[in-house]
Amino acid sequence: MKRNMKKVVATALAMTMCVPVAASAADVNGGAFTTSFDIYSPTLTVEVPVNLDIEVNPFASSTATDTKKFEVASKSMDIINGSVDKENDLGIPVVATIKAKITSKSEGVITEYNTFTSDKTSAKKRIQLNLSKAGTAATIDVKAAEGSNPAGAPAYSTDGKLDLSQYAVKTKANYTGSTDTAITGFGSLLSIDIGVPTTKDTTNNSYANAADVVPTAGSFAVTGVANTGADWKKDDIGVEVTYSIKASSALNIATPALTGVTHSSAGTTDLEINLTGIGEAEVIAMAAHNDNGYGDAIWESKQFKFEPDATTAGSAKVTIAKDDSILAALAGDDYKGKPQDFVVVLSDGRYIVSTLTVN
Repeated sequence: MKRNMKKVVATALAMTMCVPVAASAADVNGGAFTTSFDIYSPTLTVEVPVNLDIEVNPFASSTATDTKKFEVASKSMDIINGSVDKENDLGIPVVATIKAKITSKSEGVITEYNTFTSDKTSAKKRIQLNLSKAGTAATIDVKAAEGSNPAGAPAYSTDGKLDLSQYAVKTKANYTGSTDTAITGFGSLLSIDIGVPTTKDTTNNSYANAADVVPTAGSFAVTGVANTGADWKKDDIGVEVTYSIKASSALNIATPALTGVTHSSAGTTDLEINLTGIGEAEVIAMAAHNDNGYGDAIWESKQFKFEPDATTAGSAKVTIAKDDSILAALAGDDYKGKPQDFVVVLSDGRYIVSTLTVN
């Protein structure tokens, strides 16, 4: 059987070798392609206001739609995106990453990481701060003529950048339904997706004419709650805020929520904390916070166990041993049964704020 099979293969091979070819080797040209690898990184045209003046506002109004609705607030920080790739006739979306951190506080200032009901008559300097993304961002348009100032005249520079000085806020940002991320002494992160500039040329959808281009905006502010009747001073609290902006489609980065954690068996069972929505991030640290007591009690990574969920992507479990010294202290008479601010620090720069109650 094997000998017959060899004969069949040999015959087939011989027949194949006898098939005439359509062209000779001399008719075939070959060569190598020149290759490269890079990332598409168009030049960005953005305008970022830099004076972020935070004030305690005793006249805050819940019916306001701008930052005057908050007891603590900066003005709205409207980041304007006028990024256009003229060569390829494209509008470019961007993502702004805002980071904030409480860097200092005067003696007697009580910082909270969870919101609270303020007391206008209290002398205690109690405050909670957020990075807040507006529910509806500001809209931008060409400057209107005002007095002796002429209307804006949109134009591209010689290197193809839109002149943003010719534009202004048309409609203020609305902070009703804002997305709030607590600012802590460890940090905080807010991501803002800012869409492509639009064009009035709906026929060709072209950005060739600067007069057709309408920049877009992303709006945020520092907001918060405070006992507004206290004797606040300008140096009572220090907040560092930084930003970075890159060309990107919407990333939809959100800070995961964590329902208040309660541990009812201190000293007898481990504390297990289940996290969701953390993506590929890991927990690198955790902390309990109480400015009325110990300040900050920090768990470094070696003091807990982090386990990604094997079946559910983006979920994980954190375990603190039952004999942990911080848990033991929180189970003592001073703090037992009292919710403490609780911060979970993720490796991707996000901070989850919740409460921890040890009974």
